[in-house]
Amino acid sequence: MKAETIILGNVITMDAFKPYAEAIAVADGKIIYVGSKEAAMKLKGDKTKVLDYGTHSVYPGFLEAHCHPGFAGNIMFGRANLAEGKTPEDYLAILKKYVQENPDKPHFVGSGWADDLLYQLNAKQLDEICPDKPLINQSSSGHMMWVNTKAMEAFDINEDAVKQWGTECIHVDENGKPNGLLAEKPAIDLVKKVQPDLAQAKKELLGFQQYAFSNGYTGVYDAGYQLLTKHDPRAYKELDDEGKLKMYSFCGSFVNDNTDTPEEDMDRIAREAEEYNGKHVKVIGAKVFADGVVEGHTAWMLDDYVDKPGYKGVRRFDDHDKMVRLVKAAAAHHMNVHVHSIGDGATRAWVDAFAEAQTEVGDFDMRNALAHLQEVAPEEVKRIGEYNIMAVCGIMWTVKHPAGFPQEVAYVGEEKSNNAYPVKSIMDGGGVVANHSDYPVSPFFSAIQAFCMGVLKKLPSYPDEYIRNIDQAISRYEALQTLTSNVAYMWHEEDRMGSISLGKLANFAVLDKDLMHDDFTEIEKANILATIVDGEVVYKA
Repeated sequence: MKAETIILGNVITMDAFKPYAEAIAVADGKIIYVGSKEAAMKLKGDKTKVLDYGTHSVYPGFLEAHCHPGFAGNIMFGRANLAEGKTPEDYLAILKKYVQENPDKPHFVGSGWADDLLYQLNAKQLDEICPDKPLINQSSSGHMMWVNTKAMEAFDINEDAVKQWGTECIHVDENGKPNGLLAEKPAIDLVKKVQPDLAQAKKELLGFQQYAFSNGYTGVYDAGYQLLTKHDPRAYKELDDEGKLKMYSFCGSFVNDNTDTPEEDMDRIAREAEEYNGKHVKVIGAKVFADGVVEGHTAWMLDDYVDKPGYKGVRRFDDHDKMVRLVKAAAAHHMNVHVHSIGDGATRAWVDAFAEAQTEVGDFDMRNALAHLQEVAPEEVKRIGEYNIMAVCGIMWTVKHPAGFPQEVAYVGEEKSNNAYPVKSIMDGGGVVANHSDYPVSPFFSAIQAFCMGVLKKLPSYPDEYIRNIDQAISRYEALQTLTSNVAYMWHEEDRMGSISLGKLANFAVLDKDLMHDDFTEIEKANILATIVDGEVVYKA
């Protein structure tokens, strides 16, 4: 067999049996040879393309373990981007300009305000710039919403909603009336009421896809692909059928908090898989929320919040029986459950549920996942590995960033804050760690930066005072595993991706730096030269 493409360069394979190579030969979108340049060139035919990257490095395509493509695309193509501001005054200026430039919109949507400014915002501020149409702004975490009076009127954010959800989810003024700040389920539900149509959803997915390719990513996990719009499944399917979806997309389908019908929910997800799965899209299980976020005062903690004695956060999906039933139902369909879990209380509850369900069904290879894992009690650090639970960690989040760390300390205390994100401890306990960005919840969508953070606990350009829990630093090889092979393992795709090995998909990221040997000051400045999917160059710098 002659190769369709031969790729030359400094090949870092992530294959323990052959860690380095000079060349890769590709045919029909798969790897047919990994080894020396001399041997690879013997597979060259008249029509073979040779991509010679010289001394530059070729890696397995980077894999993203938890992000929100639809949400990201929506910000790229329609929302006001509040992440460009830092203060309430900045946000109001951005929104005023956005409203003025889009007079025909029936409503206005923005995203990206900083969660730690939660208590500085209210509806009256928005009413001054937009009194006659709904104005809805999602926080950077996605767990909070800042809306004007017209939005509250249009979407029934009233005193009845306060009674239903409580004042931690529907914030109120001194008179007990909603003040324009929402959290968790009512906030997330509101997003669905201002969703894009199918054509727009497809445009947004393609926009995100190109952004992913420009960062070296060839596969992503969509953490709740119907959270933003009901059109997400159809958008993925149509783009795949049209040959436009080239990014390998693994999807978790959202399940409501404490659902009364876990078995029916998993039956529905199995039907979605049957209807929508294709070459580049695959529905692999359920996505649920156990809690909120620390900066929103909604993470589910074992101990009281420091600033609110007697309060332990918001418990979203916390019914143990229903948790176990959902996991068992997922196992029956050969699927898994992926849980947003920030607080140590949420993590303990879901480790308990995973352990019980997996023991009852006798399946310890479900690769259920706990995502974020900011606060983890020592007992759960060990149990995550024991029960083969995937630890999906935002390594990019681990620094003491001045924009958020003081707020974290004020809410949960110095000890918990300083010991957050125990990545190495989880690895040492036998857990498999997959890195995630949670983009666009986090503004960072860079495998290169995540790599630096994992090893140094900061970016080289950051001051040393940013470093948090340096004892949780991991090796270069481990950091690269969290971006490649470990993510493939989470998806049960280790036979197809995650390393450069015979028979696997020809998915690669080409960088102008050697992550395994170069100085980190140089690595931080690394450029993605090319991204290759199924043997095709889908991005070129």
